[in-house]
Amino acid sequence: MNLMPFFETAVVALNSNKSVELGDRTQYIGSSDVASCARKVYLQKTQPVTPSVSTLLKFSRGHAAEMLIENIFNAAGVAHLYETQVELEHPFYPLKAHVDFLFHADLDGTPELHVIEVKSVSAIPDEPYPQWVDQLSFQLGLLHLKNPKIKAGGSILAIDLNAGKVHQFNGFSYNDAVFNYLSCRALYLLDCLDEKDEARPSVSHTCSYCSYRTDCPALALPKVQLPSEIEALAGKYAELNSTKSSAEKEMKSIRQELMDFTGPAFKGCSDTVNLIVSSVASSQVVDAEQLLQQYPDIYSEVLKERAGYTKLECKPVKSVNA
Repeated sequence: MNLMPFFETAVVALNSNKSVELGDRTQYIGSSDVASCARKVYLQKTQPVTPSVSTLLKFSRGHAAEMLIENIFNAAGVAHLYETQVELEHPFYPLKAHVDFLFHADLDGTPELHVIEVKSVSAIPDEPYPQWVDQLSFQLGLLHLKNPKIKAGGSILAIDLNAGKVHQFNGFSYNDAVFNYLSCRALYLLDCLDEKDEARPSVSHTCSYCSYRTDCPALALPKVQLPSEIEALAGKYAELNSTKSSAEKEMKSIRQELMDFTGPAFKGCSDTVNLIVSSVASSQVVDAEQLLQQYPDIYSEVLKERAGYTKLECKPVKSVNA
């Protein structure tokens, strides 16, 4: 039985069904649009294309994370405190947000409004990405328009399903200046759709998932004539680098499985391999950001120059029709 053709079709159908829940996204600007590249938003709404199966699976991973969190909340007995996929609308413009989770009370029952935006990741970042913060801030702004007398807060729940890790970026609240800025950006996107302004590209960590990146001017390189032997060497370097990246991803997954078996400490050998797991003790480091904020004079005195280096990048050229 060959499941792959069926599987690829089914993944497209699954994501189409999820998109239906959000309505016709070509008719409004959503919170994720406000946080995205203007060129991508414009093309998605005027020249929609079906993303690759790989990208669709990444989207499905996000839906799976939301379902997992909902099941956890329900198991904890707080289903009566929140709603899911709450639609918020601007009173005058076609601007919307779909909130993953909207709590109407704290876990102890204290009345409050709290938005939770769920993000599924392959590795939890040290700080939330700016696009995440903009998306949440826009949601809080629309929520404030609907409930101006109720204080609203929000958080971003980042989940690494492979590693079994979750982290909450908490402490966000409605900010009038930030919402005004994001509202202006939303209106700019509406102008782009009405052909009143140019949809300018912007580079972010989400470019790797973009269906329109192959001819994006923000990522374009000048055309040059390379000697055949140099082009061959660069191609080989790109191939090896791709293999290295794939190997590192596989090693990360295998490492987690090994650690699940061994725990934080293990020593042993079989007929073919030595397996040793040990813990590195915690240590103290200087918080450069805090030092700069609290002791700017000292910070400037202890700065030292870091030597630069030459960076080489070789990537295969993708066809525009790929």
